[in-house]
Amino acid sequence: MKKGIGLIGIIAGMLSMTLTAFAGSIPEDLLHEDSAQIFFAEVLAYAGEDSVVTVCPVKKIKGETILGTQQHYDRANAVGDFKIRPGNVYLFTCFDENNPTDIFEVTSYDTSTLKIKNTTGDMWKRFEKYLNEGEYEKAEQERINKINARYTEVGDAIPLAALTETNTENCSKVEMSLFGKSEVYEIDKSKFYELAEDIRLVDIENVLVMDVDDSLVIRCYDGAEPHLITIWDNCTASGSRAATNSAPTGDYIIKAEDYNALLSLLPEEAQPKLPPLRNLYANFMYWFIFNSTTAYIIAAVIFAVLIGTAIYFLYLRKKHKKRL
Repeated sequence: MKKGIGLIGIIAGMLSMTLTAFAGSIPEDLLHEDSAQIFFAEVLAYAGEDSVVTVCPVKKIKGETILGTQQHYDRANAVGDFKIRPGNVYLFTCFDENNPTDIFEVTSYDTSTLKIKNTTGDMWKRFEKYLNEGEYEKAEQERINKINARYTEVGDAIPLAALTETNTENCSKVEMSLFGKSEVYEIDKSKFYELAEDIRLVDIENVLVMDVDDSLVIRCYDGAEPHLITIWDNCTASGSRAATNSAPTGDYIIKAEDYNALLSLLPEEAQPKLPPLRNLYANFMYWFIFNSTTAYIIAAVIFAVLIGTAIYFLYLRKKHKKRL
């Protein structure tokens, strides 16, 4: 009997180890679990609570999320009292197949200011606070840096400028294209080379690139033919030969913050154009709740203008009657 009880206890302990998130600690688990994903996505199909949801991720906050592709997530459910509608964009969190996929209705893509709708309680207030303070973006930087650290023992670091095979004198222009898109943008040459001298790439064993479209391509022109550098979202990089390989590999690793610094050189119009968050009435009402003082001042000013306009027209009308 005792052996049976002990066996049951061991099995229960093993099962509990498969659970990633625990009630009340979800915001913190999302911070510390490298496998956790937080992202915005457009819902393509959804059958109901605890069913599979089909989505197209449009903006990543944390985790291995592939943008612009059709993805399926299990045990999806709305957090709060709202109906999930295909075509709308929501905030998603996911650990693994052992945990539900949570879906949130929010006010904005801007994590520094967004508010989570339809939720109450300290746990979701903490989640919103971590989002507003950029804690999940910091955790994502740390996650990528951990990946980078695995390769730092291999080879020596070289400046990114060396991979361009050019310099500010012999390079006529520098162009960038983003994530497999057709648009190509010429960027400030001097800013690029200043940054490229400071960025260090570490030589690594060839790492196969799984998502070839998720890349930043840099073209440095020395004559008619450009020298190409391709940097993928997993922060691996390669020189010109990556463009001709059927299965490209990364030959170097770059720090996550350096990768983001390169992205910042792109003009504003090159940044991903996100679909609008729907339900404008709900968004306005939510803004009103958190900005009631400002709303009342605006309403008072509009009311005063309307009253003043009405009094002015009544005065003009009365004056016109006297003339008659």
